[in-house]
Amino acid sequence: MTDFVQVEYTEPALAFPVEEGLVRACRETFGTHLRAVVLTGSLARNEESYIYHEGKAILQSDVEALVVLHDDAPLPSRQASRSLCQLAGEFLAARGVSVEVSLSVVHGAYLRHLPPHIYSYELRSCGVVLFGEPTILSLIPNYSAANLSREDAWRMLSNRLIEQMSIEPSASHVRYRSIKLCLDVASSMLVFFGRFDAGYRARLHCMEEFALAPAAQQLPISLEEFMPLLRVATSAKLQSEISVDFGNSFEDRITGLAWQVWLWQLQQLSGNDSGDPESMVRAFGRGEGKKKLLRGWLYVVRRTGWLGSVRYWPRWFSLFCAGLTPRHAIYLAAHRWHQGCFDKPINDVPRTLRSVSSLLPVNGSPKAACDGIVAQLVWNYKEFTLETRS
Repeated sequence: MTDFVQVEYTEPALAFPVEEGLVRACRETFGTHLRAVVLTGSLARNEESYIYHEGKAILQSDVEALVVLHDDAPLPSRQASRSLCQLAGEFLAARGVSVEVSLSVVHGAYLRHLPPHIYSYELRSCGVVLFGEPTILSLIPNYSAANLSREDAWRMLSNRLIEQMSIEPSASHVRYRSIKLCLDVASSMLVFFGRFDAGYRARLHCMEEFALAPAAQQLPISLEEFMPLLRVATSAKLQSEISVDFGNSFEDRITGLAWQVWLWQLQQLSGNDSGDPESMVRAFGRGEGKKKLLRGWLYVVRRTGWLGSVRYWPRWFSLFCAGLTPRHAIYLAAHRWHQGCFDKPINDVPRTLRSVSSLLPVNGSPKAACDGIVAQLVWNYKEFTLETRS
């Protein structure tokens, strides 16, 4: 019989009553079907960010956790999972913590079959079992840094670049997104050279060492320019209560560097050195095979509904024939938007917006203003990439 324990954990990361709220919500929802609750992300690594407001510490980091059920227990629907996140959020709010909660409900097989991704590596290395089987994370394959997927690192960087485009209500949100982008530029570069380590502190140390290695000369950016930005971003992420001097144009500088790294990584993955992102993305997609391309578009069809999406089918078929998965089409749309809106004369912007709109799996008016196109792009990203590996 499995021994269930309430795991003792008193690190500063859990000074906020996160453990109590998560475990209580999961136990009330699943009862004896519950196998384990595992805290992940920056809270598990004791690297959470928070701000002070009216004498209270407010978490900026999301609360992320895995909820593992016994194999014979049915997994909840998407709506039920959302309700669980809401319930956990309410428990935390009642204890004075206002934060977004993200819970993934899985079986043990999910852990056993995790691919060699950054998430898998960090979960096995840094995940905190709040409740249940203390050794549950040993189900995850023990990948080394050299085993980690370079494509996964490129996808992570692509995701951060799109999240950077979101229209935020305050300067603090924009700054926080830029900090995360800077940190993940470093993470993705380290994966490409087999030097990744879990945690922001460790990754800064890895980058400091790598900057002195001959291999660093292969990078498309100057580490003399990037490393000061990384040091500032790391300090801001780990010591959010301390005022950090970001200097001028931090957001624009790190975004520009990130797109340079993105293009270089795409060249490595595609084996296409033309320098043209359009041809590199298409070469990469065709290299993955038609089955993977088809799987991606079938996911979009299921999400939008067979009959409700009929009007989009001709464009989807055209993108499929061009070697673009939905994910790659969205990433390419983000690159077109960045290049068109920042590197071209203002009279070229309407053409850029039409070009971006043509790549989105689901779009509105191609004549929408910049903010409208960005909103459509971010919506497509959230709808068609976040819950699938296709």
